[in-house]
Amino acid sequence: MMLYRHFGVIFLLLISSCSNLLTWHLDKGIHRQANLELNESPNKIIDNNVSSKIDITVTLIWSKSVNSGIKGNSAYLQLKEINNILYTIDTNGLLSAVDLNSGNIKWSVPTNREISSGLSIVNDSICLGTASAKLICHEIDSLASNKHTPLITSLVNFTKYSEYPADVEVDLITELAAPIVSINNLFLLKLDNDDLYLIDPKDSNVIWKSESQNIPLRTKGASKPLYLNNNVFIARDNGSISSYSATDGTLNWFTIISSRSGRNDLESQRDAEMQISIDNEKLYYGHFQGELTALDRNTGNIIWTSPFSFISDIIINDNSIYGSTSDKELVSIDQASGFLNWRSKASSEQFTQPFIIEDLVMAFTTQGTLVAFKKDGTNIYEEKFDLDLHPQTKFILDGNKLYFQTLDGDIVHFVITI
Repeated sequence: MMLYRHFGVIFLLLISSCSNLLTWHLDKGIHRQANLELNESPNKIIDNNVSSKIDITVTLIWSKSVNSGIKGNSAYLQLKEINNILYTIDTNGLLSAVDLNSGNIKWSVPTNREISSGLSIVNDSICLGTASAKLICHEIDSLASNKHTPLITSLVNFTKYSEYPADVEVDLITELAAPIVSINNLFLLKLDNDDLYLIDPKDSNVIWKSESQNIPLRTKGASKPLYLNNNVFIARDNGSISSYSATDGTLNWFTIISSRSGRNDLESQRDAEMQISIDNEKLYYGHFQGELTALDRNTGNIIWTSPFSFISDIIINDNSIYGSTSDKELVSIDQASGFLNWRSKASSEQFTQPFIIEDLVMAFTTQGTLVAFKKDGTNIYEEKFDLDLHPQTKFILDGNKLYFQTLDGDIVHFVITI
């Protein structure tokens, strides 16, 4: 009897040891998903997989309050850089030029128009879409010579005056949904109703157009058309991607990549928010509430799909795709197969579009926490800054120099040293 009792004790000890070994094995990271709990340890390096730390220094070079930022139902308004000058617009229509090196405002011009999309720089002109369904363009030299630099606190007074005259003004059927694209002095426009137009801005003549199909519910999207090798690629809110000849608008191919599946029109909507990415002969796109899809850019044939809904643009680097999802995750996806490499989930905030600095994958959260990962998904850094960011914030990178604009209209310049 004692023999069986001893054997039972030994067996229980053996089972307990195996359980402890399995727990240790999982805690070391085998098959474990990366998890980011924000604001737990700001200003600290976190690296559980290697013994050596990576020192990251984030230095604020300058921060300038330029305008009142984005309000209401406006699409994300783009920040553009040309010849060391940053050009920016806010919803109230204040156009500004900022010196890239010093942060000084070179000029500001109140257009006194409500801006709903933009900005694009075409042939030395700044082009915008207004809430009154107009395309307007201002010559940069004219803006600079008629410059006025008001105090930010007095902007409300200026919006009461008459509209600043535009060098080009075109009446549209509906609002612009995205910044325009220039094709041989012609303008390619994506409208709020998902229609696509190629026009001559001199006389508003329509060269060709492509009307949207089967969208009972029309909403503003931020995805602008892509022009490449005399072809135009467009993502629409019906979950499709299309390719057209830029010459005459002939349809090359049409592919549904995100099927309608909701109980009503709202749930079925597949918003086209991110920009189209092309690498070699493949096109990559993912609708909000849809999936990320890789297609053959010449035929539109689907190569693979990956079940992630993205809220901002993806980036492609070293055979991996990086992006932020509507589930508050930062993910890395294998470019060849669409399989998940790793994912990291924020506690309560959305991630912005990621960016790469010296082989590290970095992103902000919408409440201003900067995070950094090795390309294997190891979280090595996080720091909280006093910033409110749009989920579709666009970052301008020059080596380790970083420029971006906040929701309330501040332009920020960081230098990130690794």
